[in-house]
Amino acid sequence: MARDETILTDTEQARLAEAVRRAEAGTAGEIRVVISTRPLVPHANHALLWAAVLALALPWPVALLTPIDVPQLLALQAAVFVLLGALLALTPLGTRCVPQAVKHAAARNAALDHFLGFGIHRTSGRTGILIFVALPEHRVEVVADEAIHARVGPGAWAELCARVLAGAREDRLTEGLEAGIAEAGRLLGEHAPRREDDSDELPNRIVLL
Repeated sequence: MARDETILTDTEQARLAEAVRRAEAGTAGEIRVVISTRPLVPHANHALLWAAVLALALPWPVALLTPIDVPQLLALQAAVFVLLGALLALTPLGTRCVPQAVKHAAARNAALDHFLGFGIHRTSGRTGILIFVALPEHRVEVVADEAIHARVGPGAWAELCARVLAGAREDRLTEGLEAGIAEAGRLLGEHAPRREDDSDELPNRIVLL
């Protein structure tokens, strides 16, 4: 799997792997961090949908206010659709066409897929968690295995997500992830303290997709 050096350098990846190691030192839980640098939702379809809606709606005020004939109206609709479709599909503006609910669902589904794909559900105590960062969608999702989810509860990860997002929005992704990982370690240490026979079951390295 190729790494995207423009997102995290080797030094930053090593720094985050060390943050995971430190966070796991006081807990029986396991932490994995996966960062997606590719859009989870292709925005072109949504962009073309909005272009079609606007192309159908915008010429009608023109028809009411000006003596335009039907062929000209159809030509105007076609021109609006082509221009708006190109603008929205081929520029960063298109990402704003994707509803937040769609982005949220895509990030959550991707997080669940990676949770299972990386075998985080196979830890001996069922106390593994995944921190999933979808950079293009500006989403952070935490998926916790059965045992730790039952102890911590669904609302406990909000501060973790907020710390990661705050860092990413300020172009301090590494610092935001370090803060989120530390918060994960605190929660895991509180609800799943380290055992004498505990072993590190999952790799600490950061996964870049």
